[in-house]
Amino acid sequence: MVVYGKDKVLSLLEQVLSASTADQCEAYLSGLSWGLTRFANNYIHQNVHEDNALLTVRTVFGKKIGKAKTNQLDEDSIKEVVERAESITRAQQETEDFVSLPSPTPIQEVTTYYPQTADLTPQDRALTVKSAIDQCEEKNMQRVSGTYYTGVEEMGVMNSLGIEAYFQGTLSSFKINTLLEEGTGMGQHSARNHEDLDIEKITDRACEKALLSRNTENIPAGTYPVILEEAASCEMMGYLAAMAFSAQTYQEGRSAFSGNLEKKLAHESVTIWDDGLEGKGFPMPFDVEGVGKEKLTIMEEGVAKGVAYDSYHAHREGKKSTGHAIDAPGSIAAVPLNLFVKKGDMSLEEMISSCERAVLVTRFHYTNPMHPLKTIITGMTRDGTFWIENGEITRGLKNFRFTQSILETLQGVEALSDRWGIQRMEYLKASICAPAIQVKNFTFTGTTLF
Repeated sequence: MVVYGKDKVLSLLEQVLSASTADQCEAYLSGLSWGLTRFANNYIHQNVHEDNALLTVRTVFGKKIGKAKTNQLDEDSIKEVVERAESITRAQQETEDFVSLPSPTPIQEVTTYYPQTADLTPQDRALTVKSAIDQCEEKNMQRVSGTYYTGVEEMGVMNSLGIEAYFQGTLSSFKINTLLEEGTGMGQHSARNHEDLDIEKITDRACEKALLSRNTENIPAGTYPVILEEAASCEMMGYLAAMAFSAQTYQEGRSAFSGNLEKKLAHESVTIWDDGLEGKGFPMPFDVEGVGKEKLTIMEEGVAKGVAYDSYHAHREGKKSTGHAIDAPGSIAAVPLNLFVKKGDMSLEEMISSCERAVLVTRFHYTNPMHPLKTIITGMTRDGTFWIENGEITRGLKNFRFTQSILETLQGVEALSDRWGIQRMEYLKASICAPAIQVKNFTFTGTTLF
């Protein structure tokens, strides 16, 4: 395992600033050392390990901004990437409303590193996976597959205005898929501390899903009352965050929040916030610009309250960054990376027993945005879709294709469960914590053969 540590990372970033001749310079290093155990057809078929660190250099000449990257961290490569960033910057057109890179802000302490997780070996993961497979075979599952990964991430940021920040955190995630006749099931959980993964419970849930759906039936496409379990809820909220909660899309009129702050857009039971210091998610104390994180209220009792800012889009409105800059190409410069949706007071079982008729959805698959301004997404159900009648799950259903506005869904919320599911998106270093959601209407546009 290759983890540079605070002193080495900050020393590398200092080399960048010393080599730069730009008016302003920012250096950001993101490192990951992780191992992945993959299994399919009831046996482990792959174990891989990766150590990598990516250095991003952003330079400013006047109002010209440019960026370059490298994963070669020797002295010559650092000088080369700085020169490349400055050459790219000089070739840019001026960004008229650019003000400055951010200045230092307070950064709070948060627990993100667990030695017992960092020290897990491939053998440790293999023994855990074997136990899960044995557990599935005892329940007569025909096929079992999934992944188990653990590792350490680190991040450092330094700029010429005085920002200096370093963070190190552990990662763990377990996902299992089960198959029995026509039925499939899935269970997953992610956490900074692998001891928070209740793998036996996750596996039981996946087996139960497959067992309940082993003989599936068709019902017509249409609009039905629906319960979205935590995995489906988390994915839906992730798409809502990407489409509506960024200052860039808000300023450009591409967000459902554009022109609608302080307006009610969802049911009063819906409260959404972002908090990079909350230990129940995947805490991270600062963003890729080195700006310290604080709690950001996005929606309160159904009313749109705020969006996530990086320094550039904050300066455009005379505001301060909220600490949500991301380092990803595309049309979003800032997004909530530690999203939470307020829980309710009912268990999932109580939500099911309260339904006269409804469809229960375990998770979504192959989801894509269709109309970001209207928050419309499309996709399919997967790994356990069920019919509820008179408060009981009566049969498994073949999967649906759906096309649905997320905000319209949230306007019809009838109940929220009393526990969070968590979804981690590694490529963005983002997490979403959301409960199961019971809604009045959800539109299924087609059915499948499986």
